[in-house]
Amino acid sequence: MPVTPEVVRQVIESYVRAWVRNDRSLLLSLFAEDCLWYDPVGTAPFRGHAGVAGFWDFAHQDRSRKLEPKVQRIITCSNEGILHFVMQVRLPESNQGLDLTVIDRFVLNDEGKIQLAQAYWDAGCAAVPEGMQLFVPNIEEAYEK
Repeated sequence: MPVTPEVVRQVIESYVRAWVRNDRSLLLSLFAEDCLWYDPVGTAPFRGHAGVAGFWDFAHQDRSRKLEPKVQRIITCSNEGILHFVMQVRLPESNQGLDLTVIDRFVLNDEGKIQLAQAYWDAGCAAVPEGMQLFVPNIEEAYEK
């Protein structure tokens, strides 16, 4: 059965919910076993559930780090969707933060799982939260060694 825009919206909303609730299992359940996730586009992809889990673990490596997506807009067409959001990253103990504006593109397979995820952002999308110092994660740490 073809995936509808409504299903795509539900998956994207669940993706956001996984980040808000710090729910790794939910996030992994949304991705196909053989998915590709480019974050950002132009870098090597995170491959399959192991790659998605590695990215999640990288983002959550510091227990004091808080990540909260602020959704701007969701657009769905056919089996694809766009998520425009700002990922607010906060490290209260070191008074560091990052507001990263991101456009995510998702393509779902026939089972309603994310087959392809592509994050679009560059240095111009990063902002320093007021009263904080800039936090710059080293994305290289997210890749399997």
